[in-house]
Amino acid sequence: MSLFVAWNDLLLTEFFSAAAEREEVWIRATRAELDSFGLHLGGAQGLADAVGSGAPWLPSLPNCAVAARILVDQRKDVLRTPAYVDPGTANPRYAGMRAPAYLPILALWVLAASDEQVEGGFYASVQGWLGQTFRNEPKVTEGMSRAWEDLETWSSKECGGRYGIFHCRVLGEHRFVGIPRSQALISRQDERNLSRLFWEARFRPGQDLTDMALASLMQRGRESVFLTKALRSAMARPEYQLPLAALLRKLMGMWSGGRPKSGIPSSGRASGEELANEPGEAKAAVTLVLLPSEEVPNGWDVCWSFPAIVDAPGCSFEIAGQRMAARLHRASAIFLTDASPHHVRQSLAALSDSAFGQLEAMVHFDDDGSGMYEDQSRKEPIRQTSRRILAWNSIDPRFGQQLTERELPLYGVFYLVCAPADWDRTNPWLRREQVSFEAMDVRGLPSGWQMACIHRAERLTAEQRKYLADETEAIDVPQARLRFVGGSRLLRGGARLFASYDLPAVELDAPPGAQLHAPGLQLSEVPQHSAEEGPSGFRRFLLGLSDLTRSSFEIKLVAGSAELANLRLRVADLDGEGRGEAKDFSLDSLGFPRPGVDGLRGIFIGGQDLPAGIWHRDQVSNVAAVTGWMDGSFSELGAAQFLDTLAARGSISYGAARDQISRLCCGTNPISLLMDLRARGCLEIETNGKGHFVRVHGVAPSLYGLPSTQDGLPLFGVSGTLRLAQWGLLQANPNFMLAAAEPFAGHLPAVRVAAVDEDSVKAECSPMGFLFAQAPARDVAFWAGSLQQSRVAAELRGAEAISAELGHLHRLKADTARFVPVADQRMTIDRECGAQLFRFDDPQATALQLYVLGVRRADGTPRYSHVPDSRWGVWTSQMAFAQMLKEQHGRNDAFPWPLHYDPEARNLWVPARLRPPAVLERALALCAGTGPLVHFLISGAHTEDLSPVFDSHSGRVVGAISHVYREFVPGHWLCYSWVPAEIARRVAALLGCALVPFECTEAAFSPETLNA
Repeated sequence: MSLFVAWNDLLLTEFFSAAAEREEVWIRATRAELDSFGLHLGGAQGLADAVGSGAPWLPSLPNCAVAARILVDQRKDVLRTPAYVDPGTANPRYAGMRAPAYLPILALWVLAASDEQVEGGFYASVQGWLGQTFRNEPKVTEGMSRAWEDLETWSSKECGGRYGIFHCRVLGEHRFVGIPRSQALISRQDERNLSRLFWEARFRPGQDLTDMALASLMQRGRESVFLTKALRSAMARPEYQLPLAALLRKLMGMWSGGRPKSGIPSSGRASGEELANEPGEAKAAVTLVLLPSEEVPNGWDVCWSFPAIVDAPGCSFEIAGQRMAARLHRASAIFLTDASPHHVRQSLAALSDSAFGQLEAMVHFDDDGSGMYEDQSRKEPIRQTSRRILAWNSIDPRFGQQLTERELPLYGVFYLVCAPADWDRTNPWLRREQVSFEAMDVRGLPSGWQMACIHRAERLTAEQRKYLADETEAIDVPQARLRFVGGSRLLRGGARLFASYDLPAVELDAPPGAQLHAPGLQLSEVPQHSAEEGPSGFRRFLLGLSDLTRSSFEIKLVAGSAELANLRLRVADLDGEGRGEAKDFSLDSLGFPRPGVDGLRGIFIGGQDLPAGIWHRDQVSNVAAVTGWMDGSFSELGAAQFLDTLAARGSISYGAARDQISRLCCGTNPISLLMDLRARGCLEIETNGKGHFVRVHGVAPSLYGLPSTQDGLPLFGVSGTLRLAQWGLLQANPNFMLAAAEPFAGHLPAVRVAAVDEDSVKAECSPMGFLFAQAPARDVAFWAGSLQQSRVAAELRGAEAISAELGHLHRLKADTARFVPVADQRMTIDRECGAQLFRFDDPQATALQLYVLGVRRADGTPRYSHVPDSRWGVWTSQMAFAQMLKEQHGRNDAFPWPLHYDPEARNLWVPARLRPPAVLERALALCAGTGPLVHFLISGAHTEDLSPVFDSHSGRVVGAISHVYREFVPGHWLCYSWVPAEIARRVAALLGCALVPFECTEAAFSPETLNA
């Protein structure tokens, strides 16, 4: 697919989706947005390159405006050239709709209108992006006008608003430039200057922009000369109010609160002097939770919660140097600290300290032992306040009842938790104001702290709410509130969507008797907590889709004939990425997804004229019999049950797979299990252009040859997506001797078959529904791509700069292969190494991260490219570091980078932080029919050449490592078993490494040596 066609398909699905049905669509193709959702296609520069190269079926043309005019004619012409690529052929959702193929050109116009002002104006900006002469001529303006008008006709008349409605508006005095300017609304210059507007309006970071506050902000903005004339004009026109409101709320959420320098616009980032210490200044991410104590009568367990912004099973909070574990409550979309006595005491101390100053909590996400989370951590605030407002949380009865910190409710009961000094002020104030409350005799709070229950929130005046919420101005009090809680949120085309497999709950704060109306949705109310103090005004409803043909749903809250509030639920396509079932799926030689079955799928490589691999006699060795699990039943294994479901359905969206694994394999990390099954060829995981998991695909059940024998009999591995009945057939087959190792908790045991010879296994395969392969590990190893190829591919699709909002930017520190925070939030490639891997929050998808590889080319220019498989990025960064050590510091032991191999045991050892890319790991796992064993290695005394390491569990010396791995111990290491030397050498060569012996005997390194 050409870059132009790929961009057109992306822009079409981004801005014109079924979730935008009958709503106005805005093509917000700013540099930041393009670098966000189009990062894998080169971002803003990639779009410019696509427009410069043009549609592949068009001849060389004077400029892109001429191309736009021709593409408008071709869209409507049934006799157009056969080479024309209709977007409906690539995306079945637009089949027969004659969707436009000129969207990249229009997006470039919007980009030029929203970018920095350059000398010569708008058309000079277009010329700068395209790198070619571009003049403002009538034929140019006429061609572009036709494209804008055609887009309005297609969306509103031909499609009837099915994918949203585009309006061809003009913003400003210039007719033609005003159309793309109306789509961007807020230029880069305005983005910087809006922080000054927020400051002058005395807003706080993260403040909720109510309708009243927004109207006030718009009024002030219309009079602010530091904003562009176009934005001030938009603020005065009603048709721009909705998109402006969404953009201003987004920018408010990003604003740090810094004071702009006098006369100089603020950057909107953390710069300059901070606001005065006003209560509630910082947007608190870590919030208080009280759990009814199971041990103390009338007592509470103090805990802390944090939004689940990373898809990890758990994390730990480090507050004032003390760590406490936290587990994921998926339905609540939060991590909640453990309620053990020790951790409750730590939480209690933090609550007491928060009355006197803002605290910082370092949130460390769990590492599953295989380098999956790569030391992710975030520094988050616990806001300073001596009074906290809590209400009952009942989103899921499985998690029990909780009092959670939140905004002041509109109706029903809520609770105040006050420090001693605050209670001395609040108690008499409540009495003077004649607010109905009850001082509660409770235990478990810090010494002197008090809890009070306010009985009727609806009776509070605006001034009373201002006092209790510690606000500087009276609060706008709506009739009711509706909001979404939890769910997988996606940002597309400037709108918030939810993944169909992970819908949110709806929470309402409304008077008794109010009802929800939501045609097309199933509503299931979560039982409320029955408190002696009275009913809560909060109610929760779980959502389900009853109308699968729709993507947009109106949710209304009504009382009698009056509508109190409304929400719109927008649902992304079933797989969350605008694709269909896509069952014809495989991997290319670098492990990247490809359509069709011409690549790697399971243990077979399709469409390749390759000689079938065989194991030579010198590669086969005898192994001891594996015992331990064979008395168990596969039908009782959660992992086998999941594979059975996958086999029945062919493919499952990632979210549905994740949730089913969570239910079937309690306590098992779904990502860890899926990656283990992928390494063994039991399934394939489809990723989108950014590398996020999208779908899980089943593969054919297979038996295959292993380079090992047992008691003289050849061994065979089991792969593919088996039904439960097929496991039974394997166990019952009299011609097979089955052996299965004790499985890692929640995982699938390593199953191997011993038989008389290969022919007898082949004969049994077909009746059981299996395929057969002789030596797939060898096939994959000699078909897979190399690290050098992955780097070249990255450079080709890279951009010279990335301007997306880089939240929680980290870079890979090569000497430890750990990610560390970047202070200035900008990607900078190390000049000595020349290659650097970065990770940051995906601006479009909550709880997901993006990986970008920065490479400095020979001419010194940088290239930043998204890395679909982050492991290639890790190894590229690591090898560049190793080469620098040799060339500049004389470290001949660092380059080629050592890869440790024990030729006697045939074990290949790799630090978990350097886990091989997916295709190479497949080759290694198929040598033993199982994924790697995870060992936590501890270093012993250092010697001149190698450092001994021993397993922390067994205490046994397992080998000796090179000094370049000194920072990798203590730490998790992966041991790939039964790997023939030829395969080990091949994998090492593909990674640019050299095999180094790992063997080490107890005699050489005794316990006394280790303890020296």
